[in-house]
Amino acid sequence: MKEGRYKSYRTVRRMLLSGLVILLVLGVILAYYAMLYSEARQKIIARGELSAMSSAAQIDKYLSGGIDTIKLACYTLDSMIRSGKTQAEIYDFLVSQSKAVKNTSLGNSTGVYGYINGEYIDGTDWVPDDDYVATERPWYVDARANVGKVAVVDPYIDAQTNTVMITFSKTLCDAKSVAAMDYSIAPMQAIAEEIVDQGKSDVELVLDRKYQVIAHSDPAEVGKHYLEESDSFWYAMVMKLRTSDGSYFSMHYNGAEYIVYTVSTSNGWICLSVSDATRTFSQLKTFLLFTVLAILLVLAVMLFLLIRSGRQQEQFTRLSMHVVEALAAAIDAKDSYTNGHSGRVAEYAREISRRAGFPEQRQDEIYMMGLLHDVGKIGIPDSVINKPGKLTAEEYEIIKTHPATGAHILSKTKEMPRMAIGAHWHHERYDGSGYPDGLAGTAISEEARIIAVADAYDAMTSRRSYRDVLSQETVRREIEAGKGTQFDPAFADFMLQMIDEDRDYRLRGQ
Repeated sequence: MKEGRYKSYRTVRRMLLSGLVILLVLGVILAYYAMLYSEARQKIIARGELSAMSSAAQIDKYLSGGIDTIKLACYTLDSMIRSGKTQAEIYDFLVSQSKAVKNTSLGNSTGVYGYINGEYIDGTDWVPDDDYVATERPWYVDARANVGKVAVVDPYIDAQTNTVMITFSKTLCDAKSVAAMDYSIAPMQAIAEEIVDQGKSDVELVLDRKYQVIAHSDPAEVGKHYLEESDSFWYAMVMKLRTSDGSYFSMHYNGAEYIVYTVSTSNGWICLSVSDATRTFSQLKTFLLFTVLAILLVLAVMLFLLIRSGRQQEQFTRLSMHVVEALAAAIDAKDSYTNGHSGRVAEYAREISRRAGFPEQRQDEIYMMGLLHDVGKIGIPDSVINKPGKLTAEEYEIIKTHPATGAHILSKTKEMPRMAIGAHWHHERYDGSGYPDGLAGTAISEEARIIAVADAYDAMTSRRSYRDVLSQETVRREIEAGKGTQFDPAFADFMLQMIDEDRDYRLRGQ
């Protein structure tokens, strides 16, 4: 009877242990997925920021050319008005200026015209219809409403060229006359199309202050008023834009997810870069689903076989360790120079703890802590981890966040709270000059002090982008010098014993 109860107890114990391992692995996988999701999102946002800023900068540059041209023309017209030049002389100037503008703008402007001294004068020789009232036109009204500034009139269809144009206009010195110049938006359309063709954005567009499309990577959209396009993606995007305070926003439409980055031009238009994030995020979700299912299946099979065969709990623990080792290997794979680092640190840490006289169960616990001590590097960008050469001060500060990140991830596994110890404090120094908390001496847990020595040994015996593997003599000298400052002297001595016994320098190759 007692034997039966003991076997039942062992079975329940194995099941509980399997549950703890499952929770640990799933917690780390979910945290890893969250990091990947965040990193992918930031890459999309960065891409949108670059394309929107590029678009806005190019449009501002193009607009500034037209603004400078009308300013120069107005400067001369002001002088002519003050000196009492005749309308015929002003007309001749507008004709000559129009020819120059047409040439310098590469055909993007037809010339200069205006309402001057109570009369409409056109340097392009365009003759308006009889019902044309210059003082009622937007170019005149907007200029009078913005005295001293160049008004940028929203797009319209030009009667001469039948193309979409904008107008620059400015009030002259008598406060009644206004000079104006039409400017084509075709180059802005070319900018939007080029950005998408280069793969910098999925959709690029420019909206005026009334949400009319000035330029769009899809030419068929130009001229539309998106506030009038109800029940469409574009209407939903504009409504989201109007309520958004930041430089970007995300939106869902018909089951798809989009990220939109916005930059305003100098005249109040809005450049938008739209990225369809659906495919990227669905791939991450698929990765998460298959990974979780695969691990659950493996653990379920392992548990079934162990219960059925009646093997000892130690065997199950060993198999569970393999799962965590595989997870640690996936973490190490982020760093092309230190692949296998976590496994080696775990081995060194377990041997130090064995020599220190720790019981076998605690040795296994330290081994698992060693495997997961760098789990926080999941949140470090690959560009920093795999940077060739030494890190900048800013990049080093990013690296220094990984202990806190790792502790946060592992703390989610409430059934195994001690797993966070190694991740959190393995970069603390015995003299208190380490990070993240500046702990010193025995205030640092024994597990973290052991992993610190093991981690330092593997760092020195691994190739880096800026140096090769250090010699065994150099490594021994550095650990000896670090006793009492970087390392706990007792645990450092055990590491030195291991080095002295390793005459052929094979330890680093484990």
